[in-house]
Parts: sequence; C-alpha cells; structure tokens
Amino acid sequence: MTRNSPFTVLKNEKTINYPTYEESREFQAKLLGLWEQQQRVMNYTEASIALGLKCVNEVLDVSVKFIWEITIYDVDNFYMKLVGRGLAYSTRRKYQSTLTTFLDYLRSRHSAEIWEKYGVKVPIVVDKYNKHYHRNDDTDNQVIPPQLEVLERFWESMKEEMRHARKYHTVARDYVIFRILELTGLRTQEIIMIDVKDCRFELGEKGKLHVRYGKGSKGSGYKQRWVPLLDDAEVLLKWYIENVRPLFTNSLDGALFLSENNSRLNKDSVRGNLRRRQIKLGFSVEEQFSPHQLRHSFATRQTGLGVDLLTLKELLGHADVATTLNYANPGQDHIEKRVRMAQAKWKEQLLKFSEEGE
Repeated sequence: MTRNSPFTVLKNEKTINYPTYEESREFQAKLLGLWEQQQRVMNYTEASIALGLKCVNEVLDVSVKFIWEITIYDVDNFYMKLVGRGLAYSTRRKYQSTLTTFLDYLRSRHSAEIWEKYGVKVPIVVDKYNKHYHRNDDTDNQVIPPQLEVLERFWESMKEEMRHARKYHTVARDYVIFRILELTGLRTQEIIMIDVKDCRFELGEKGKLHVRYGKGSKGSGYKQRWVPLLDDAEVLLKWYIENVRPLFTNSLDGALFLSENNSRLNKDSVRGNLRRRQIKLGFSVEEQFSPHQLRHSFATRQTGLGVDLLTLKELLGHADVATTLNYANPGQDHIEKRVRMAQAKWKEQLLKFSEEGE
C-alpha cells in the first residue's frame, strides 16, 4: 500500500484485559459454587457433593493451576501421585469421573464466559492414553466376613462385659448396634440414622425397620427400603428400647442410638467403638473385624440358608445384583446344602402330588 493510496487499512485488534490472580481465584470459586448448586438440583447427597469438590480441589492443588489452565500432562502427573500413595485403580477412575464431569459442566454452561475472560476453551484432559476404563478387577478386594467362632466369642465376651462394666448402658448399646448390623445387614450410616419411629414391630411376621437413609447409587438421593427383623432381631431391639435407651434419655422418640451427651451417635463412633472393644477384649489383629464385615457376615449366612441373590439384593439395598455377588461367601458345603434343599422340596411336592392323586 503506497503512501498516496486512497485506501485506509483498518486493524481488527482486540486487547484482552485478563483478570488478576485474585479475580481468577474468585471466578474459579464461583464456578465451583455453581457446580455444587447444580448437583443439589440433581438431588445428589451432601456427602457425594463434598467428595466431588474434594477431588477437583486435589487436582488443582497438585497442578497449581486454574481449572481452565490444566492439561493432559497435569492429569498424568496427578495420576502418578495417586499411584505413589498406593491408591487403587478404581479410586483413580473415580477422580477421573469427577474431573471430567466438572469440565463437561463448564463446557456446557460457562465456556463462553471463560473464553471472554481468558481467550481459552475449556480443556479436554482425558484421552485414550490416560483414560481409566471400567474393568473386571475394578473392584475393591473381596471382604472376608469374620469367622463364626470369632463372632460367637465376641458376642459372649460383650455379654460378660455388660455384667461388670462401670458404664453398663454404653456397653449394652454397642452390643445391640453390632448385633443388629450382623442380623440385618444394615450399613453403619443406615443404622445410626434409624429413629425409634422406624422400628415397626407390627409389620411383617416379626417387625421391620424403615431405612429412610439408604445409600443411593452414583450420588443420587437417599434410597428408602424396609428391612425385616430376622433371627430374633426384634427381641433384641425391644429389649434395648425398653431397658437400655431410657438410660440415655427420657424422650420416647428421636434417634434410636444416642451418645452420652444425648445426641445421635455418629458412624465414626460406631467404628471406633467396635475396634476399641475388640482390642480391650483381647482379640488379635487377625481376628478383628469392621462393621462392614458384619454386613458381609449377614449376606454369607443368608446365602447359606438358601436365600436367592435377588432377595439378598433387596435386603442389602443394592442397585445392581452384580454388587451382591461380592457379598456372598458361602461355606465349602454350600453346594451340598443347596442340593439337599432342592431334593427335600422335590420330595415334598412329589408327596403332595401323590396325596392329591389318591
């Protein structure tokens, strides 16, 4: 273009005034807050929301970058740190799922805003080279229920402890909690959320528990179910409500299991009390078991008694029968028992058919 040209060149340049570091921190906090709000709209539990935020913040802390700045290599580096901590493949996959879900949300709802502020697209940080797929061994190690002999010794030791304990009411409360876990297959979180009103002894053959805070699948809301009181569990609960709970409170309603300050017992206390009492009663490290193992003990016993997997799935509150398969640990004579049960049922039907023919 010559100096005397009648044309003028117009420069289409736009200066981007990038936000400061503090403004970027506030913007990222805003995005996380909006994602948290969106999950509540989708009826995710508070525990699931908190875990999701924790996962994203861990990735951001390791990368020392804002969410719109992270790259595939930052995620690779984060995975390596998880491996160094000895975390399982399934745990790494959960981090991946949470991070990609958050980025998908940003891409759908806030990509224009991020582009306007920083001139970048919401990053894609997972490809075929670092994606953690669902695989056959993508499960936690199979939980082994405590041996029957160990359980029997523990129950007898707890009863003996009740006879001499200075704080009889707390020992009796713990005994009932641990026994109900084993007799019903409830989760620790489920049993502490049971109220007195949820003990419906008039329902079914011997009563049922209304589990109002059952675990939902994939972070969904609480899943309610009714759990029958089996193997004299109703006798134990009635005894506790009439004789032990009044030692904690005069109120006839509210939480079924209370702490010494009259507040609802929490799941960490249940776990800690079980471990502490086993140590005090002289159980070795190899013999000690967790509340979750009592749930597996329930599943194993019911399987041995002939309860089918679909029924067991409903009792345990599982969304998928594949999960229930990991809970059934029948004994070595399980096949023989099932054959004898089938033969007995066949003989009963044959006899009935013969009587009807006469």
